[in-house]
Amino acid sequence: MGVKTAVAAGAVGVAAGLVARSLVRAKTDSQGDSRHPEGWKSVTILGDAAAFDQGGYPAPLQRLAELIEVRVNPAPGDKGFEVHARLREDAEAGDAVGDDDPEQALRAALRDAKQLFETGEVLRAKPRPHGKRPATLLGGVVDKAEDDAKGEGVL
Repeated sequence: MGVKTAVAAGAVGVAAGLVARSLVRAKTDSQGDSRHPEGWKSVTILGDAAAFDQGGYPAPLQRLAELIEVRVNPAPGDKGFEVHARLREDAEAGDAVGDDDPEQALRAALRDAKQLFETGEVLRAKPRPHGKRPATLLGGVVDKAEDDAKGEGVL
Protein backbone atom coordinates (compact mmCIF):
# COMPACT_ATOMS: atom_id res chain seq x y z
CA MET A 1 0.00 0.00 0.00
CA GLY A 2 1.37 3.37 -0.98
CA VAL A 3 1.76 6.39 1.25
CA LYS A 4 -1.03 8.26 -0.54
CA THR A 5 -3.39 5.33 -0.07
CA ALA A 6 -2.55 5.11 3.63
CA VAL A 7 -3.11 8.86 4.09
CA ALA A 8 -6.44 8.67 2.24
CA ALA A 9 -7.55 5.69 4.32
CA GLY A 10 -6.59 7.53 7.52
CA ALA A 11 -8.50 10.64 6.44
CA VAL A 12 -11.59 8.55 5.69
CA GLY A 13 -11.30 6.91 9.11
CA VAL A 14 -11.03 10.28 10.87
CA ALA A 15 -14.00 11.63 8.93
CA ALA A 16 -16.08 8.57 9.78
CA GLY A 17 -15.19 8.93 13.45
CA LEU A 18 -16.18 12.61 13.49
CA VAL A 19 -19.49 11.85 11.79
CA ALA A 20 -20.21 9.03 14.25
CA ARG A 21 -19.37 11.29 17.19
CA SER A 22 -21.70 14.03 15.93
CA LEU A 23 -24.50 11.48 15.45
CA VAL A 24 -24.06 10.21 19.00
CA ARG A 25 -24.15 13.75 20.38
CA ALA A 26 -27.23 14.60 18.29
CA LYS A 27 -29.05 11.62 19.81
CA THR A 28 -29.01 12.94 23.40
CA ASP A 29 -32.81 13.24 23.56
CA SER A 30 -33.25 9.47 23.48
CA GLN A 31 -33.86 7.34 26.58
CA GLY A 32 -30.69 6.59 28.56
CA ASP A 33 -28.43 9.20 27.00
CA SER A 34 -29.12 12.09 29.35
CA ARG A 35 -28.00 12.72 32.90
CA HIS A 36 -29.95 11.00 35.66
CA PRO A 37 -32.64 13.45 36.84
CA GLU A 38 -31.61 12.98 40.47
CA GLY A 39 -27.86 13.21 39.79
CA TRP A 40 -26.91 9.54 40.35
CA LYS A 41 -23.72 8.30 38.71
CA SER A 42 -23.01 4.56 38.59
CA VAL A 43 -20.32 1.98 37.93
CA THR A 44 -20.54 -1.79 37.78
CA ILE A 45 -17.79 -3.54 39.71
CA LEU A 46 -16.77 -7.16 39.43
CA GLY A 47 -16.44 -8.68 42.88
CA ASP A 48 -18.24 -9.14 46.19
CA ALA A 49 -20.32 -6.20 47.42
CA ALA A 50 -19.65 -7.14 51.07
CA ALA A 51 -15.91 -6.68 50.51
CA PHE A 52 -16.56 -3.24 49.00
CA ASP A 53 -18.27 -1.94 52.16
CA GLN A 54 -15.83 -3.64 54.53
CA GLY A 55 -13.64 -1.12 56.33
CA GLY A 56 -15.18 1.85 54.53
CA TYR A 57 -15.24 2.73 50.88
CA PRO A 58 -12.08 2.78 48.73
CA ALA A 59 -9.93 5.90 49.14
CA PRO A 60 -11.23 7.77 46.06
CA LEU A 61 -14.81 7.66 47.41
CA GLN A 62 -13.69 8.10 51.00
CA ARG A 63 -12.32 11.55 50.12
CA LEU A 64 -15.86 12.59 49.10
CA ALA A 65 -17.69 10.63 51.84
CA GLU A 66 -19.13 13.71 53.55
CA LEU A 67 -20.47 15.07 50.25
CA ILE A 68 -22.13 12.02 48.73
CA GLU A 69 -24.88 9.47 49.13
CA VAL A 70 -23.88 5.94 48.11
CA ARG A 71 -26.00 2.86 47.49
CA VAL A 72 -24.79 -0.57 46.48
CA ASN A 73 -27.02 -2.99 44.54
CA PRO A 74 -26.41 -6.38 42.90
CA ALA A 75 -25.67 -6.10 39.19
CA PRO A 76 -27.96 -7.89 36.72
CA GLY A 77 -27.06 -11.48 35.94
CA ASP A 78 -24.82 -11.92 39.00
CA LYS A 79 -22.12 -9.83 37.29
CA GLY A 80 -20.76 -8.19 40.42
CA PHE A 81 -22.49 -5.17 41.93
CA GLU A 82 -23.40 -1.61 41.05
CA VAL A 83 -22.26 1.40 43.04
CA HIS A 84 -24.51 4.43 42.69
CA ALA A 85 -23.45 7.78 44.10
CA ARG A 86 -24.65 11.36 43.97
CA LEU A 87 -23.81 14.63 45.62
CA ARG A 88 -26.01 15.44 48.60
CA GLU A 89 -28.12 18.54 48.12
CA ASP A 90 -26.83 20.17 51.29
CA ALA A 91 -23.18 19.33 50.58
CA GLU A 92 -20.60 22.06 50.12
CA ALA A 93 -17.71 20.84 47.98
CA GLY A 94 -15.05 23.15 49.40
CA ASP A 95 -11.66 21.54 50.06
CA ALA A 96 -12.78 18.03 49.13
CA VAL A 97 -12.71 18.74 45.39
CA GLY A 98 -10.56 21.87 45.19
CA ASP A 99 -11.04 23.71 41.91
CA ASP A 100 -12.66 20.73 40.19
CA ASP A 101 -16.32 20.53 39.25
CA PRO A 102 -17.97 18.44 42.01
CA GLU A 103 -19.87 16.31 39.44
CA GLN A 104 -16.63 15.58 37.60
CA ALA A 105 -14.85 14.81 40.87
CA LEU A 106 -17.58 12.29 41.75
CA ARG A 107 -17.34 10.67 38.32
CA ALA A 108 -13.56 10.36 38.62
CA ALA A 109 -13.85 9.00 42.19
CA LEU A 110 -16.28 6.28 41.07
CA ARG A 111 -14.03 5.32 38.17
CA ASP A 112 -10.94 5.25 40.40
CA ALA A 113 -12.74 3.26 43.13
CA LYS A 114 -13.75 0.68 40.53
CA GLN A 115 -10.16 0.31 39.31
CA LEU A 116 -8.78 0.18 42.85
CA PHE A 117 -11.27 -2.48 43.93
CA GLU A 118 -10.87 -4.65 40.82
CA THR A 119 -7.12 -4.37 40.19
CA GLY A 120 -5.60 -2.96 43.37
CA GLU A 121 -4.33 0.18 41.64
CA VAL A 122 -5.55 3.23 39.77
CA LEU A 123 -4.23 3.34 36.23
CA ARG A 124 -3.34 6.73 34.75
CA ALA A 125 -2.97 7.64 31.09
CA LYS A 126 -1.54 11.06 31.90
CA PRO A 127 1.15 12.05 31.59
CA ARG A 128 1.25 10.15 28.37
CA PRO A 129 3.48 7.12 28.79
CA HIS A 130 7.07 6.99 27.61
CA GLY A 131 7.57 10.72 27.23
CA LYS A 132 7.32 12.22 23.78
CA ARG A 133 6.30 9.72 21.15
CA PRO A 134 6.91 10.00 17.43
CA ALA A 135 4.22 11.75 15.42
CA THR A 136 1.79 9.41 13.72
CA LEU A 137 -1.07 9.97 11.36
CA LEU A 138 -3.79 9.72 14.02
CA GLY A 139 -1.73 10.24 17.18
CA GLY A 140 -2.42 13.98 17.28
CA VAL A 141 -6.14 13.36 16.77
CA VAL A 142 -6.23 10.85 19.64
CA ASP A 143 -4.30 13.21 21.93
CA LYS A 144 -6.68 16.08 21.10
CA ALA A 145 -9.73 13.89 21.78
CA GLU A 146 -8.27 12.86 25.17
CA ASP A 147 -7.58 16.48 26.06
CA ASP A 148 -11.05 17.65 24.94
CA ALA A 149 -12.84 14.90 26.89
CA LYS A 150 -11.16 15.87 30.20
CA GLY A 151 -12.34 12.59 31.73
CA GLU A 152 -15.98 13.11 30.80
CA GLY A 153 -16.29 10.02 28.63
CA VAL A 154 -18.50 9.76 25.59
CA LEU A 155 -21.68 11.82 25.72
